[in-house]
Amino acid sequence: MENQNKQEILKAIGEVEHPAISATLVNLGMVKDITVDQNGLVTLSLVLPFETVPENITNFIKASLAQAIASSNGKLVNVNKAVMNEEEQQNFLTIETQNWRG
Repeated sequence: MENQNKQEILKAIGEVEHPAISATLVNLGMVKDITVDQNGLVTLSLVLPFETVPENITNFIKASLAQAIASSNGKLVNVNKAVMNEEEQQNFLTIETQNWRG
């Protein structure tokens, strides 16, 4: 895969916003450990602020990421779920409070 296409995929991921917060998932600290192989196959970690995030929200976020990746000729093949540590949660909550759109 050309480096340019990899950069397009990373840019597309970086533009995906949270459904209820006017901020990107990357800025919220929810998407990490992104790898794009030579075929455009993407693996990433979805880091949730709490273990109790409803499955429908998690699925919506994964679908949004998959759609953004597909728009750049990539394919989301693996999502590793994790939970934020306390510092990451505080950062998330600060951004959420400032940018909540409900």
